[in-house]
Amino acid sequence: MAIQILSTGLQTTVQDLGRLRKRHIGMPQSGAFDYLSAAKANAILGKSINSPVLECTMTGPTIKFLKDMQICVTGARVSELKIDDSLVTQDEILDLKKGNIFSMNHAEENLRFYIGFSEDIKATEFLGSVSTYLPAKLGGLNGEAIQKDQMIDFKKTAADKYVSTPSFQVKGTFNTSIIRVVAGPEFNLLNMTANELGKDDYIISNESNRMGIRTVGKKMQIDDGGSMISKPIYPGMVQCPQNGLPIILGADAQTLGGYPRILQVIKADRHLLGQLKPNDRFRFNLISIAEAIDEWNTLKKAYPFICEL
Repeated sequence: MAIQILSTGLQTTVQDLGRLRKRHIGMPQSGAFDYLSAAKANAILGKSINSPVLECTMTGPTIKFLKDMQICVTGARVSELKIDDSLVTQDEILDLKKGNIFSMNHAEENLRFYIGFSEDIKATEFLGSVSTYLPAKLGGLNGEAIQKDQMIDFKKTAADKYVSTPSFQVKGTFNTSIIRVVAGPEFNLLNMTANELGKDDYIISNESNRMGIRTVGKKMQIDDGGSMISKPIYPGMVQCPQNGLPIILGADAQTLGGYPRILQVIKADRHLLGQLKPNDRFRFNLISIAEAIDEWNTLKKAYPFICEL
């Protein structure tokens, strides 16, 4: 065994980039909610960006290392990141020695952060991914969040030398106050102009989870009462139910839904959804498909490793 979990944090699961191209058989994608931060941790370590990481929500685990290993922490800013009693830094390679205790407090801003490892977590693969899908207890470590006193084993990878000076920006920030979207399949049902859509704040509900980000406060005005025959849906899609409060579908979203699909979060902003926490405020900014493509190309230039996505 390589590490022992001394404490778990609020919810810590094994994730990779998810079960891609499996939605036609009814399987949610899952994977890291903030895929960019997860991929970045692996890229800094010189690994495949699809390597397993630990996704930590709000608070993280305390880990005892039973062998030498390198790690990298990315995503939301974390307070009091320590190896034993020494403060260390995110977004860079950290050397852990046998017997070291790695600990952290909580996310100071935003919601999720990621721990990448120089070796691969031994986890259960299902449909080509080890991502944990909690509703069905699939993948990860017995389909569950990590447990106190759990021992986790690793396997060496064939990769990839470590990257001491990455050629991409590593210390990013998350501007979650504006979420850019394009029109969805039922956009014509929206009884609001683009200016009206973008002028008011939406507030993240405490009932949000990895399946969907629920909102409170501002209501959308739609023409058909908020229901329809179930149709395909996808992470980042914005549905509007009968109460008018939009739901942004998350990484664990189901594959079919019966609410109008009003908007779609652009690919370049989809990682931001994993950083929205309860009571955060944001606004939608409706842009064209051409602009959305340009924004994705801009992101790829800043982070060349996501060209694999």
